[in-house]
Amino acid sequence: MVDENDGSVTAADSGVPGYGWTVTEEGISSYFVIFLSLLALVLVLSKLLHERPNVSSVLPEAGMTIIVGVLAGYLVRLLVPPDVEDERSNGDDDNGDATEDDAVANSLLSFSPTLFFVALLPPIIFNSGYHLKRELFFRHMTPIVLFACVGTATSTLVIAVLLQIFTTSGITGSFRPRFSELLTFGALISATDPVSTLAVFQAKRVDPQLFYLVFGESVINDAVGLVLFNACQKFVGHENSFEKVTLAVLQFVVDFLFSFVGSLCLGLLSGMLAALLLKKVDMRQTGVLELCLYILVMYVPFFLAEIMTLSGIVTILFTGITAKRYAAPNLSPSTENNADVLFRVTAHLAETAIFLELGLSVFGLSSYGNFHWQFILCALLACLVGRAANIYPITVLFNRFLWKETTRRQAGVEVEMGSFGETSRSDGNVTASSSRLEKLVISKRSSSSEGTRTSYSCQDLKIHWNTAHMLWFSGLRGAVAYACAKTFPNSLGNRTPFVITTMVIVLVTVFLLGGTTEVVLNTLDIDVNVDEEEYMKNENDHLNFGVLNTFEDRYVCPCVIRDYGQSSPSGERTPSTEAAQGQSTFIAPNQHENIAVPPADMPPNCDQIEMTEISHPRMLRRMGYLSAESFQRKKSLYDYGSR
Repeated sequence: MVDENDGSVTAADSGVPGYGWTVTEEGISSYFVIFLSLLALVLVLSKLLHERPNVSSVLPEAGMTIIVGVLAGYLVRLLVPPDVEDERSNGDDDNGDATEDDAVANSLLSFSPTLFFVALLPPIIFNSGYHLKRELFFRHMTPIVLFACVGTATSTLVIAVLLQIFTTSGITGSFRPRFSELLTFGALISATDPVSTLAVFQAKRVDPQLFYLVFGESVINDAVGLVLFNACQKFVGHENSFEKVTLAVLQFVVDFLFSFVGSLCLGLLSGMLAALLLKKVDMRQTGVLELCLYILVMYVPFFLAEIMTLSGIVTILFTGITAKRYAAPNLSPSTENNADVLFRVTAHLAETAIFLELGLSVFGLSSYGNFHWQFILCALLACLVGRAANIYPITVLFNRFLWKETTRRQAGVEVEMGSFGETSRSDGNVTASSSRLEKLVISKRSSSSEGTRTSYSCQDLKIHWNTAHMLWFSGLRGAVAYACAKTFPNSLGNRTPFVITTMVIVLVTVFLLGGTTEVVLNTLDIDVNVDEEEYMKNENDHLNFGVLNTFEDRYVCPCVIRDYGQSSPSGERTPSTEAAQGQSTFIAPNQHENIAVPPADMPPNCDQIEMTEISHPRMLRRMGYLSAESFQRKKSLYDYGSR
C-alpha cells in the first residue's frame, strides 16, 4: 500500500527498526508505555460509557476513543513544540535525551499506514468474515453485493466528477488537483466504516434486514474500496497523454478484475486448505497446539496474497468466511470457543488502537498552507451526494426487479389455482378446495411476526424508503479511508491536503452521523427490539441455497469436514439427519448464535456421544455450566464479532 517511489513516506512513518525511537530500548519502552497506557484508559472509559446509555447514545465509543487520542496528542504537542521536531527532521541529529524524546513524540503523533494495513486491519476484516451469518447474508446477498461493488464504484465516480466541477468553477479556492487525483480520492473516501452505527443497531436490535445490509456492505465495501484505490492511484501522472490514459484505463480494468477475483479465490482456497489440514491432522487432543495452528489462518493468507500482488484484505475476508464454514467443525469444542474469543479480542484491540492512533495523529499533521476549507466543504458535500448515488438508484432497481419476480411467481400461483379448480370440479368441492388454496396463498403472502412489523415473505426483501434513508445515513468514514490517504500518491505534491481533508471528513461523520444514529432511527420509525427467535423461526421457511448448497453438501463438505456424513458436524440439514430427528429444525452451520432447541427425546446417557460444535453448548446449558444470559448472547443475530 505504501508508495515507496515518491520518497515522502520515511522510515519513521513506517516504524522501521533502527530509526528514531527504535534505536534504543528506552525509546521503544517509552513509546509502548505511553501508548498502552492510553489504550488501557480507553478500555476503562469504554466500560463506563456502556454503563451510561444516555451518554453512549450521543457519543459513540469510536468517537470517545478519538477524543482521548486528540487530548493526548495535544499534551504531547505542548511538551514537544513543532519547531523542535522540525530541527530534528532538518538534520539536527545531535546525541541527547531530547532528540530521543522528540522521536518518541513524533512517532506517537504519526499514523503508520504500513502498521495499519499489515498488522491491525487483517484481524478486523477476518473477524468480520468469521462472524458473518451465512443464512442471512445469502438472503440479502444481491443488494449487499450491489451496494458494495457497483455502489462503491458509482460513488467513486460521482465524487470525482463533482469535485472536478467544483474545482473548474473555482469554488475550491486555490487548491486545484487533477482529475486523476480526485478519482483516487473518491475511491479512498468511498470506503465506509459504520462501527458506531452498528453498535447502536446491536443495542437497539433493529430490523435484521437493515442490520445485515449495513454490516454486509461495510465488510465487502472495505475490500472493494482498497482494490479501487490501488487501481485508481495508477492514473496519477498519466493525464497528459491520451495513449497513457487509455493504457491506464485498460490496466485499471485488468487489475481490478484480476485482483478481486484472484483474491476471492485465494481466500476460499485458504479456508478449505485449513479445513483439510485440520481434518487430516487430528489435533483435538492437544488443544494449545490446535489453537496456535488455527489462528495462523488469520495472517498467512493475507501475506501470501500480498506476495502474489493480490488484495490481502479481500483474501482474508473470504478466508474468515470459509474457515468458519469448513475449518471450525474439525476443531475440538474448547479450541473453537477459545479461537472465537481470541478473534474477537484481537479485532477489538486492533480497532481501538486504530481510532486511538487516529486521534493522536490530529496534532501530528502539518496544516500550514495545506488546510483548504473550501475544498473540504466541497468534498464533504460530494461524499454525501456520492453516498446517495450509491444507495437510491440501486434500491429502486432492486425493488423493481423484486416486484417483477414477485409478479411472476404470483402469476404462477394463479395458474396452479386454475388447474387445481379444474381438477377439483369433478369432486363437487370446487368452492371449498379453491377457498382452502386461496387462504394458503394469502397466508404465504402475508406471513409476519406479531412482535414486529418486519415480515418474512419474499416481498419483505423489498428495501423500503426508510431503510434506504438509514443506509445512506450509515455511510460513516473511518480508519481505512484515512490510512489510504496517508499512502496517497505524492508525485504532484498534494498528499497532505488530501490527508487533512480525509481527517476532517472522518471526524465529522464519526461524531455527527455516529452520534445521531439513535435519533435518526426514531425519526425514520425503524423497527427496534425485534424478537430474534420469532424472526429466525419464520426466516427459515425462506432459506433456500439451491444448487450451490447441494453441490457443497455432496462434494465439498465430505472432503474437508471430518466425519461429515456420519455425525453431520456442519449442522446442515441432510436427509438422514432430518429423518432421524423427525423434524425440520434449521440449525445454522457451526454458529452458536443460531442453536436450535434440542429434541425432547435426546437420550439421557450422552457420555459416549462426541461433543460437536453445536451440541457442546447445548449440553453445557442443560448441565447448568452455561448461563441463560450467555446462551442467549451467543445466539444473537446482532453478533458481528465486536465484543
